[in-house]
Amino acid sequence: MSVLRTVVGSFPVRNVPIEKAILEVVEMQLKYGIDVFSDGEQRADMIGYFENIPGLERNQRGLYIKSKILPPNNVRDFIKFRDAEIVKQYLDIKGRHDAGLKVAITGPITLGFSTAVNGLNYYSSIRDTNIYVDFANALSPIIEEVHRRGYYLQIDEPSLSARVIDTKVGVNILNNLLKNLSSSFKDEKTIVHVCGQLNSRIFGDLLNVDAKVLSLAFSAPNVQKNMDLLNKQILCNAGKKLGVGCISVQVSSLENVESVEVVLRRLLHIKEKIGIEYFAFVHPDCGLRALNEKIAETILERMYHAVNMFLQ
Repeated sequence: MSVLRTVVGSFPVRNVPIEKAILEVVEMQLKYGIDVFSDGEQRADMIGYFENIPGLERNQRGLYIKSKILPPNNVRDFIKFRDAEIVKQYLDIKGRHDAGLKVAITGPITLGFSTAVNGLNYYSSIRDTNIYVDFANALSPIIEEVHRRGYYLQIDEPSLSARVIDTKVGVNILNNLLKNLSSSFKDEKTIVHVCGQLNSRIFGDLLNVDAKVLSLAFSAPNVQKNMDLLNKQILCNAGKKLGVGCISVQVSSLENVESVEVVLRRLLHIKEKIGIEYFAFVHPDCGLRALNEKIAETILERMYHAVNMFLQ
């Protein structure tokens, strides 16, 4: 049974030229057995990458909604694709033609909410679902380009667990975003990542997302109860597999990084609940951007050893 190792996306930002920073992030992933690679999001945070979407402008608080949100003019110029090509070419040089490459796209709910709180024109209020529908329409050609290039697609939607809008409504908007992707791509290469604490209602709604893989967090103290929601039959009925967040990123020092033994016990516990056949990926709970480089590397190192023991 194949279980792929990946990262959620972001790494600590390195104070070197951008291409060198991306290659250093790739080297760390190579060192710790990653199968599906990220560019490490070295240029911007998960909101800043989308500055060129028409309707967004920047103020002192960050990107805000100035006018109606529209699709970008030329998706092939989207900066994430340039960085993905840097990763792809480097992996080819390293002989890793087998490696997967993932592009993380901030979902319409999270992107809409995060920009609306910085300033909101055109739409009636932050609860106006037209904001999120318009962002889905704007992101649609971007994710179709991810599909065309054959990359893995990860849609990041932490705002769904934060309940900024009704989860059913959010899932419907996500499904509209995904509707033009082929069913095989949604089965094999599409991941919806929702970090944060879930309850049975939110989890039930997420099972209706039109993508095969749900990437969830199970490790930090506030999300460990997410494991209680897991059930093999539920996943079977929904046709879902999991990206398993197996090590916490909510750490402030090396001493707080979870041990190999703790991570291994967590993986074995989840395996007991759902069976290894419902593991699609293992990864840290969330991105590593907020950490220093040494803590981030230690998290990957301990995940590497724990997963090796788990898969023996």
